[in-house]
Amino acid sequence: MRAVFISNPADIAPGAVCFVSIGTGSRGHELARLRAMHQDTVYLVALTVQEVDAVLQADLFGAGADDILCEMDPRQLVSCLMRARRHLQLRQREERWRQDMQAKLDIWQHGLDQLPTPIYVKDVEGRYLVCNAAFGNFLGLSSDRVLGQRLQDFVPPEMAEAYHASDLQLLRQGGVMRTETDVCLPETGMRHIMVHKARLDSERGEIRGVTGVIIDITERKELESRLIEAAERDPLTNAANRRKFFQVASEQIADAKPETILAVAVIDIDHFKSINDELGHAEGDVTLCSIVDTLRSQEAEGMLVARAGGEEFFAFFPEQAVPTAYDMLETARQDIARYCQVQTGAGAAGTISAGLAYFNPSEETIDQALRRADIALYQAKRDGRNRLYLAE
Repeated sequence: MRAVFISNPADIAPGAVCFVSIGTGSRGHELARLRAMHQDTVYLVALTVQEVDAVLQADLFGAGADDILCEMDPRQLVSCLMRARRHLQLRQREERWRQDMQAKLDIWQHGLDQLPTPIYVKDVEGRYLVCNAAFGNFLGLSSDRVLGQRLQDFVPPEMAEAYHASDLQLLRQGGVMRTETDVCLPETGMRHIMVHKARLDSERGEIRGVTGVIIDITERKELESRLIEAAERDPLTNAANRRKFFQVASEQIADAKPETILAVAVIDIDHFKSINDELGHAEGDVTLCSIVDTLRSQEAEGMLVARAGGEEFFAFFPEQAVPTAYDMLETARQDIARYCQVQTGAGAAGTISAGLAYFNPSEETIDQALRRADIALYQAKRDGRNRLYLAE
């Protein structure tokens, strides 16, 4: 600590005790200037020969004085310097503590920035207090541009409102919340994310805000989708498999009212074995896939096509598709005959024969309906193939 009288304010070093002479009528403009220049790094003493009443004292302290001396009495000066020393020591300790805490925070922030997972903390008003670089990248911004802002400053209002409502629920109930949603990111486009977030409470139980972690689970969801697809689809034709067929049918039957009418069909490819035997299995696969693609072109109208096995297929028609079930099948049969038919030693091959059965699930099971459709199919086969028959 060193005591100085002001000559050049710019030359004052941190930790100095500065004596500022206050003239008659002055209200401490020089004090205010020095305080603004050096902040709390120096100890400012106002020297005045005026009588220091309450008003002047308030003005001087308000301008930035740490102490006031009315005269340079040695005893008063020593007391002033002792107060200054104590004050500056406290300030130095505070500054060392601040620097130490800042160093720890810098290490903590650096560690967070190395993580690829977006992390954030925001207050009860939704302003971001802490975030890592990955969270900034998630929003397409640098992390320093995120701090102090709210989510509605970066995303469309409807998205911000949904997240805000979720935060309010979490602030009310506490604990941890997990949600999944789709978001469109600036660099990577549509992604599926999982958000884990928790309410932050102080030691005294005061609500301080929300902290969260965002996990990109797009690849996992895509894998799940592929696995589900593999479990529900025939790998060659991409038609539904038997399991998917009966699952969809069971769901529709469970929701059916007593008067609901549904429909099923059994479809078989005519002379398919001759295509494999004479043209090869590769050509048979091409024909099979072409036929299924033509059948599945009707799925947009509500029909579900499933491979029952080999060259046999099932079709299911929910209630809304029943009125046009016959027309859909007949259209598919005609298109297949036109575009997929090939000639073999057995005659025209690659056409389809089908049997269609309507049924009321409150009176008949789907297995019984499929048996009636199967009987109609074989009647079509016996009558020359490439036909659609309605079951009795």
